[in-house]
Amino acid sequence: MANNRLIVENISFSYGGRPVLRGVSFEVKTGKVTTLIGANACGKTTLLLLMTKNLKPDGGRVLLDGRDIAGIRLRDFARKAAVVHQKTAAPDDLSVEKLVAYGRTPHASALRGRTAADREMIAWAMKAAGITDIAAQPLGALSGGQRQLAFIAMALAQGAKLLFLDEPTTFLDIRYQVETLRLIRELNARLGLTVLMVLHDINQAIVYSDEVIGLKDGSVLTRGAPGEVITEDALFAMYGLRLPVREDGGRVWVPPV
Repeated sequence: MANNRLIVENISFSYGGRPVLRGVSFEVKTGKVTTLIGANACGKTTLLLLMTKNLKPDGGRVLLDGRDIAGIRLRDFARKAAVVHQKTAAPDDLSVEKLVAYGRTPHASALRGRTAADREMIAWAMKAAGITDIAAQPLGALSGGQRQLAFIAMALAQGAKLLFLDEPTTFLDIRYQVETLRLIRELNARLGLTVLMVLHDINQAIVYSDEVIGLKDGSVLTRGAPGEVITEDALFAMYGLRLPVREDGGRVWVPPV
C-alpha cells in the first residue's frame, strides 16, 4: 500500500440540515499537487476541514493508508499531515522561530524538552521557507506574505509528508502570491510532499497543480490534469459565467475579464 495514500470515499456533510457535500469521492495522487476549485460555497473549504479531522462527516469516510482518519489520534495524524488554514492566529509578540517550533508539538514528550533533532528540524523549516533572516522578529512586525511563509514553515517543521493549504494566497499581494505558490511547488518537487490546496485563482491552479478537482454544489464536477479539464463548458458549469479558455505553449489559461 502506498505511503500517505489519501482517499475520500463517498463523503457527505450538512450544516444545520443544509447539504454542503453530497457523496464526494476521489483519491489524492501521492507526491503530486492537487487543487480544489469552484465557486464560493461549493464545499471546498468544508471538504478540506473534513480531510484534516476538523469536521466529522455525516456519511462516508476519509482513508489515510487504508485507515479511517476518524480512528487516528490527532497527535498521530499530525505526524503525517500538516495544515495551513486560511485564517491563522497567533500572538503578535510571538517570534517567528517560536511559532515554527510549535510544529514539533506532535513529536514532543512530557519527559524531555526540545531535542537536537527538533532544533535541526526548526532551522531546516525556516531555511526551506526562506525566513531564516526574520527568525527573531515578532509576528506583528511581519508583512502578510512573511506571516504566511512563517505558518508554512511551522507546518514543514512537523515533518509530515501531506500538506493541506486553504487558500494560501488570500490577502497577499501578487509578489507573495507567486513566491508562496513557487515555494509550495518547490517543496513538492524536492521533498516529494503530497499537497492538497484550495485556490480561487483559476490560472494559479493551472500553473501550480498536477491535478485539479472542480466542485459544483457539493459534488465533483470535473477532475484531472488542468490542461484537460479546464474548459469553457466546465468553467461555465462551475461559475455560471462564460469565460474564454486559451492555449499558449501547450498550456491553457483564462484571460482576465
